[in-house]
Amino acid sequence: MDMMLRHQKTMLALRQQMGWPPFKPANDCIAFTSGKTSDFEVGMELGRIAQMLGKDVIYSGWASVGATTPAAFTIAWRDLLTVDIIDRALPYAANDQAPVVLVSTRRNEHFAIDQRGSLVRVPGRPKSLGAGRRLAMKRIKAAAKTMGDELLAGNRHVPWGAETIAPDTAQVEPVVRFG
Repeated sequence: MDMMLRHQKTMLALRQQMGWPPFKPANDCIAFTSGKTSDFEVGMELGRIAQMLGKDVIYSGWASVGATTPAAFTIAWRDLLTVDIIDRALPYAANDQAPVVLVSTRRNEHFAIDQRGSLVRVPGRPKSLGAGRRLAMKRIKAAAKTMGDELLAGNRHVPWGAETIAPDTAQVEPVVRFG
C-alpha cells in the first residue's frame, strides 16, 4: 500500500508540475502510470496500453518496492502511424515557475504539455540539464508531500497483458464555451 501511494503521489505531483489539471479535462489525452523500471517488455506494454486507451502515456519506473523516487520516466507518444517509446526521460524545470518538462536522454528533444493539454514533442534539449533535473525533482517531491494519504477511487491496476482496459465509468461533462 505504501508503494502504491508513493507512486500515486509522485505521478499526481508530476502531473501538477507539468501543468495538467487535477481533474479530468475536456481533452483527456494523457495517462499517468507507474511500475517497475522500464525495459523492452515494459515499453511494448506501454505502447499497447497507449493504443488501447487512445492516450499518450507518461510512466514512472521504480527500481524496487522500497525506492523513494522513480529511476526514470518513459513516454509512450502516439504518432500518426506508430507509438514511440521514449525511455530514460528526465524531468526538468528551468526555474521555480516554469512547467516541468520531460527531456529525452537519447535524442535532442523534450516533451511538454501545451495550452490544449496535449503532450507535445519539442526539438531541442534545455541547458543545464543537471540543475534543471534537481529543481524539477525538488518541486515534484514537495508537491507530492501535499497530496492526500488515500488511494484515489479511479486508481486502478492493469494486469500485465490484459486484453481489455475498462474505461473510467465516472463521466464528467466538459465545459462548453461559445465565443
